Amino acid sequence: MPARTQIRFPITCRYLNYRLPNGRIILLPLIHVELISETETLTTIGLLDSGATSSFIPYEIADILGLIPENPKSIPVETAGGGADFFPVKLKRLSLLLSGKIFSDFPNIVMLVPSQKDRDLPYVILGRDSVFRRFYITFKENIKKFIVQHHKWAR
Repeated sequence: MPARTQIRFPITCRYLNYRLPNGRIILLPLIHVELISETETLTTIGLLDSGATSSFIPYEIADILGLIPENPKSIPVETAGGGADFFPVKLKRLSLLLSGKIFSDFPNIVMLVPSQKDRDLPYVILGRDSVFRRFYITFKENIKKFIVQHHKWAR
């Protein structure tokens, strides 16, 4: 498990490169996350998505973490790409990382997983039901950076 760090100041992060299936590279507001289930731990990236009401986890990652139920109960969800079915899973913990150190934890967080593998996601999506409830996120598109500031310490 990564070391923990306490932050009481805004964090400025740069957008990270993401390679599209066609080989083109784009810059996105991605942040390193650690996902922990009852049996596995995985470090990956998550997209800070202010347009997403919920948070999502790719099917493949949910499978690695041992979170796929035998008979998942799907619910319809409207996404930017159209309607799709998802099922909820509960992570033991989702942690946000800065320079390999945990700076914030979300214990017992429920996330949605695509019911169909062909509708899978390329990365974790952090929506307004998680990170945005705890932090002010300011996107600086012109300089490809974003600022993360905890509500408690905002001035």
